[in-house]
Amino acid sequence: MMDADLARIRADFPALHLPVKGRAPVYLDSACTTLRPEPVISAMADYMRRNSGCHGRAAHAFGREATRVVAEAREATRAFLGAAHADEVIFVRGCTEAINLVAECLPLGKGDTVLTTGIEHNSNLLPWQGLVRRRGVRHVVLPLDPARGFDMEAFRARLRDGVRLVSVVHVSNLCGIELPVAEICREAHRAGAWVLVDGAQSVATHAIDVGAMGADFFAFSFHKAFGPEGIGALYGRRDLLARMPAWQVGGDTVEDVTYDTCTWAAVPQRFEAGVANTTGAVGAAAAIAWLRGIGPDRILAHATALNERATAALSHFPRVHVIGPIDSVLRGSILNFWVDGLDSRSLAGLLDERAGVMVRYGKHCVHAWYHAAGIPDSVRASFSIYNTPADVDALTDTLGNVLSMIG
Repeated sequence: MMDADLARIRADFPALHLPVKGRAPVYLDSACTTLRPEPVISAMADYMRRNSGCHGRAAHAFGREATRVVAEAREATRAFLGAAHADEVIFVRGCTEAINLVAECLPLGKGDTVLTTGIEHNSNLLPWQGLVRRRGVRHVVLPLDPARGFDMEAFRARLRDGVRLVSVVHVSNLCGIELPVAEICREAHRAGAWVLVDGAQSVATHAIDVGAMGADFFAFSFHKAFGPEGIGALYGRRDLLARMPAWQVGGDTVEDVTYDTCTWAAVPQRFEAGVANTTGAVGAAAAIAWLRGIGPDRILAHATALNERATAALSHFPRVHVIGPIDSVLRGSILNFWVDGLDSRSLAGLLDERAGVMVRYGKHCVHAWYHAAGIPDSVRASFSIYNTPADVDALTDTLGNVLSMIG
């Protein structure tokens, strides 16, 4: 039986009330993309109905309105991240673009070392591989056992190798563990290194304060925080951003241009080429307001309780292997597992077909870790504030039926 508060929250999500193949969806893929609440949908639809102006480039009423909503979204994002200045917030298409921006614009070259962990998303691995090939940067991977967590002593030892940049995930999309990013930042700074934190999986479940964290850069996507796709943000320390050259260039990145030269615009415009995603900015601001109204801590507590329920049920199936710590509390909102004798694609399809349970399957954009660990593709269920105990039971009961069917 759902309590009234959970029912009220679920009522905010239209997708949960639109039958799929004649039944209510059981959406357990929030680590990939969260559903969007009605206030976000309505804010974006309302803006598109009444305005089509171009941010920063027009003196007419529609243009002024576009400029206003982008500025308001930037300020909302600044407050959400605990940044000191609004111009430390750069709007990008998502976390992937944010990390690529840092990779391309930081002065990293031959002899510089970038340190990442062994459980990074491809978005925090491939950009550094590119720098190895193009600039002669050295990339060092710190092994990380998801069941044991981050090894601070091994990290300190690697920092002695002249690391210039540490780029680490805050909360792992592989297994849900949280890295001690504040301590990582302190140790890295003592060694003279910058730190980039990939916050894609943490912004919906953790109160972020980049100042207290000590991060030099923090990247995330709004589509993982109840907002629209196609917009994210990069926080960067003001002094570092001021030293970084433009990356993708064109409209709105310059103050003036001749046939031979240009004068770059100030930060953040220097890094926001082209027409702004104004509607996305409206949705981002609405998502922040909705998320703060619920509270990230509450979302994490709710998701963790559901994970505990699911983990307890899966413990009765000896063929099921969970990736990460045994204690579900340490895995937060994520339950990632594989089943002996059953490939993940088939299992995900059966869960969807038999009970409308929507999960993710595959290597979850952490291919390198799977290859190194010798573990097969897996099925990942991820929980959020709109999920219920009944959703968990639909997952575990259906899994039990599938396992009994295949013997």
